[in-house]
Amino acid sequence: MNNLEVILESIINEGNTESQKILDEANAKANEIINEKRNEADKRAREIIESAKKEAETIRKNETVSTERQSRDIEINAKNQVIDKVVDELLENLKNLDSDSYKRYVENTLNKSNIINGEILLSKDHKDALKNENFKGLKVSDDTVEDGFVVKSGKIEYDNRFSSIIKYNIDNIRKQISDEIFK
Repeated sequence: MNNLEVILESIINEGNTESQKILDEANAKANEIINEKRNEADKRAREIIESAKKEAETIRKNETVSTERQSRDIEINAKNQVIDKVVDELLENLKNLDSDSYKRYVENTLNKSNIINGEILLSKDHKDALKNENFKGLKVSDDTVEDGFVVKSGKIEYDNRFSSIIKYNIDNIRKQISDEIFK
């Protein structure tokens, strides 16, 4: 081998060594970048999963609250329906009082009032049975009311209809019924 061949071989070996070194560095850099990106992807995946878990928990809590609210609303609605039915039955029972009980109601109500003159409109169901009664000197009118009674004294009208009394006191009545039924 001559000098030229030795130099050429030395250059080729040096080139091979250098190219292998460059390839090794490139592979190392590529592996480093791949590992870095893999770690970033793993970290991002964990963040996404954690966020999804939190969001799922929030949705679950919101659904639980919503379901509890709907359940409460259904329960309140059912209770209100029962109370409404009791109020309707109460009014119906008052409308169907026997004549003696109705007369006592009229007399007791008039005794508690300061009405001294006027005209009394009785319930159409009891007017005939009580038309000859003397209610504190009030004249029994030919007109009637659906339930209870009304006294007209000049321009003043004293409304003692059961439906009006119930309507006026409905909040207290509903509370009493609720307290009694739903103890």
